[in-house]
Amino acid sequence: MNSCQLHVLTSNEFELPQYVAHDGTLKTHAADNLPIIFWPDGHWCPAGNRFLREAYEKGSSRRNRGGSLAVAAAHIGHLLRFLWARRVDPIDLSDNQFREFVGELRKERHPRDPSRRRRDDATVIAIGRTCLGFLHSVARHHGDDEFIHPGGRIRAEMRELRPKPDNNGRPSGPVRRYWHHPAFPKPEPQRRRMPISTPTIEKLRGAIGVTSKTSHQRTRRHVMLKLFEVTGARRGEIALVKVADVLAAAVIEHPMLRMPTLKKRGGRLRFRMLPISRSDLAFLKQYIEVQRRSVLRRKRGGKADHGLLLINENTGEPLVANTITQEVRLLAKAAGIQEKVCPHMFRHRFLTKLFVALIEQHKAENADAFRKLLLDGEALKRKVCEWTDHADLATLDRYIDLAFDEIGNFQRVHDLALVGVAIDSFLGTLEAEMDAIRRREQPALILERLSESVQALRDDLASVTRA
Repeated sequence: MNSCQLHVLTSNEFELPQYVAHDGTLKTHAADNLPIIFWPDGHWCPAGNRFLREAYEKGSSRRNRGGSLAVAAAHIGHLLRFLWARRVDPIDLSDNQFREFVGELRKERHPRDPSRRRRDDATVIAIGRTCLGFLHSVARHHGDDEFIHPGGRIRAEMRELRPKPDNNGRPSGPVRRYWHHPAFPKPEPQRRRMPISTPTIEKLRGAIGVTSKTSHQRTRRHVMLKLFEVTGARRGEIALVKVADVLAAAVIEHPMLRMPTLKKRGGRLRFRMLPISRSDLAFLKQYIEVQRRSVLRRKRGGKADHGLLLINENTGEPLVANTITQEVRLLAKAAGIQEKVCPHMFRHRFLTKLFVALIEQHKAENADAFRKLLLDGEALKRKVCEWTDHADLATLDRYIDLAFDEIGNFQRVHDLALVGVAIDSFLGTLEAEMDAIRRREQPALILERLSESVQALRDDLASVTRA
């Protein structure tokens, strides 16, 4: 199948009409980064855009270059190319043709390595489910209840996955509904990524000095790794951290950093509060007040500051999520790291360390005892959901097991939210400053930054002692 992308994204100023008010004025709603999809010959695709509009109105994400809406557009693009090649209208698709479509998705080879499949079975299933959702939208528009149905022209069905009840008999998470078709392959065993290790993080930090060309690039990369390590945030959330939130956290007695949350429906950006050490904030502030300020002064002139923390040195514009992923890959390659390294592995590490801290604090003897504590303790449950950004506690099970594995390997585990994270992060700050010394930055500036970081660490440790 020709894999040329069939959708484009609307501009940052684009708005969709919503309704006409009583005075005749047209009311609109922001619709930036909304995918607009076309047939392979470039003509507008009404059915595809109606499906995407419905998903937009349900609150699907558009952040980071279209978000989940862009993923849906890419998925149905495969089906549109299949339909176009056979001159078949979506409403006329047969079950046999849908099976053929799924078969083509499975057998397609990777363009740069024909010995490998282009996509694994999990990806095929994800594309197939989105396409069934699109065909169901087509059927609704045509008033055809028998088009997609277990006994219909396309023999698919909607299934439900209900979470196990908690100890009080209540659902431990939301019901998940999904489309299924007999042509879908059986899901392969899920390969879960393990948390990134401390030695791997140290290698990534070590590669910053040899790959960075300027002081700004070098410091920004250290800031990026630090944010991943101490917040457990997703790459898109790291890209949306604001300068104002860093500065606001630095002036309160028990610092809490406001972090954006991307995995919530509704189309509106939401936030959660995460504890952060003073030494980390001191390091972030140094980047804001020196390297970032210098770039904005040179590249943006009199333009207003957009307020986002991580910026492109050549333009002064905010970094996007894909660039952050590329930065991590570049560092991993330069460090000679053979195993898979990606930003989300920092999140796995953060969640595991968080559960280590909670298990130690509550002296849970085993995983089952801790799960019961987590489910029964409303205050603890709310705090864990806020810090981890997980609505369904069942999805955190694997981190509980990993945490008990880690506890079994150590006699004493420091409290992540207090002592451990402050010390680990301060060591990262020291490594960054050692790198600055090797690059012959101004000694007075380095000494000033180190003095601030040491004082911030003292304050962090003193607050632990008082607690």
